[in-house]
Amino acid sequence: MRDYSLDTLIEKIHSTKTKEYFEEVIKSYYGESYRSAVVMLYSIAIADLLFKIEELKDIYNDVAANEIINEITELQTRNPKSPDWESKLVELVKEKTNLLEPSDHLHVVTLQKHRHLCAHPIITQNFELYSPNRETTLAHIRNILEGILIKPAFLSRKVFDSILQDLTAIKTIIFDDAQLEKHLNTKFLDRINIKVLKQIFRSIWKIVFKLNNSICEENRDINLRALKIIFKKDYTAQLESIADEPDYFSDIKIDFLPQLIELMNQFPAVYGKLNDSAKILIKNTVSKDADLDTYAVFLSDDISTHIEKVLQISWNSPYERNYITTESISAVFEYALKEGHRDLAYHFLIRMFEKSNQYNVADSRFDNLIRPNLKNFTKDEIRSLVVAVNGNSQIHDRREARSTNREIKQCVAELYENNFDYSRYPNFN
Repeated sequence: MRDYSLDTLIEKIHSTKTKEYFEEVIKSYYGESYRSAVVMLYSIAIADLLFKIEELKDIYNDVAANEIINEITELQTRNPKSPDWESKLVELVKEKTNLLEPSDHLHVVTLQKHRHLCAHPIITQNFELYSPNRETTLAHIRNILEGILIKPAFLSRKVFDSILQDLTAIKTIIFDDAQLEKHLNTKFLDRINIKVLKQIFRSIWKIVFKLNNSICEENRDINLRALKIIFKKDYTAQLESIADEPDYFSDIKIDFLPQLIELMNQFPAVYGKLNDSAKILIKNTVSKDADLDTYAVFLSDDISTHIEKVLQISWNSPYERNYITTESISAVFEYALKEGHRDLAYHFLIRMFEKSNQYNVADSRFDNLIRPNLKNFTKDEIRSLVVAVNGNSQIHDRREARSTNREIKQCVAELYENNFDYSRYPNFN
């Protein structure tokens, strides 16, 4: 009878070649040829370690993998008939990579001893060849599957450095987040387990939110994008990481609060996992800056409440810094769209444009918020836009008003089929 839990593990074998070879082990096991199964299992374990080391060397140019390959090649060249290189390979993999946990190493060594008993003609006191029982054979199979065969190659100590090097190389090549996610998943993230993923998340968090040097500054944007992709890869696991070490993840430089807000807008549960010191620091800093307060959607109960709060902000509001950037407005707009509040999102854009308190602010908000969305406005929204222009001298008296009003009129003509009464809006017309 097939062991379906065993079959499930077999399906997770990383290497196609290893999975093919492993069929011999399974056939021997189910055929009760336990001696043959143990001998073949050891050979496959050694072969799979070699496959993984070669992959690290060829694809990722891993330094430790290069050193292991060179040392094993030298041993084989020096004494081609000696199997000593197998034991040396296991020891080197244990010392120079993260592929073998201490328990995995012990399992390989134990399997090697049983393999020697099975493969060599050592006669027992009863003049019989050694043969492992079913339970021992199954234990070996499970241990090797879980400890080696189903693990991807990319578990060396250089994994973090390799990812950072890759991100630095592609930051001027891949600008689309969906493409970046596919790239990172294919090359790295799909090949590593949760334990290593947590370590990488922890390390990238440090260079994004804690360190301030020229290299970190140059790569902060791409590293933040990668951090969000890793978070998305296993949201629950990364939240657990933050909850397990709240002091570590809460110790951030205030200079990088905008980046942290960007992350928490996408993953609001992060805020609740930080310690009280970080929460006080974040709230007090945001409360002094209208732009940060606008950007920090995660601090509000919902997007409707947040937009209402932002619309109440005026030039006389008690902030140390009152200017709200188009980037923050756009972030709130996109958040509302993502939450399915389409009408609320476009109403927010028009109202924020209507609240422009300087000519240059009106220019910036039209260029960055209104113009890109003109074709998306409904009849009522385009009328509201005309009302906004008509009612604010900082909009209709500015130098660019003549040309921007023409753009609005084109949309009015399409939506109202040239049946729009401009006489009601003399400042616009």
